[in-house]
Amino acid sequence: MVDDNVDAADTLVALLATNGFVACAIYDGSEAVLLAELMKPTLVFLDIDMPGMDGYDTAACILRGAPADGHPRLVALTGRSSAGDRTLSTSAGFDLHVRKPIGCEQLFDLAAAAYDGPEQPH
Repeated sequence: MVDDNVDAADTLVALLATNGFVACAIYDGSEAVLLAELMKPTLVFLDIDMPGMDGYDTAACILRGAPADGHPRLVALTGRSSAGDRTLSTSAGFDLHVRKPIGCEQLFDLAAAAYDGPEQPH
């Protein structure tokens, strides 16, 4: 979960954790890029409007650093919702564009759909 809003990121991570998902909160794009290379996440929820490195640049860097056999599923989790914003997200490599606030059911459904291990964690 990458969002410069610490409370929002921490809350969504806590919700995921209470439902059996392993998740962490990251508060800026450059740290997200580094951790994505180290942790090889299955799914990244990524805010667009962040200071410094925005979500589009962060997504591009994560995709460039991903292994050749696959990259994490990238979900733009943002307050932006116009058709142009959705087009920008797709062009930047996001798999999905979700408008904030995300509901718990949608959060859990997206996390479960991205999980590719032998067992569902919830």
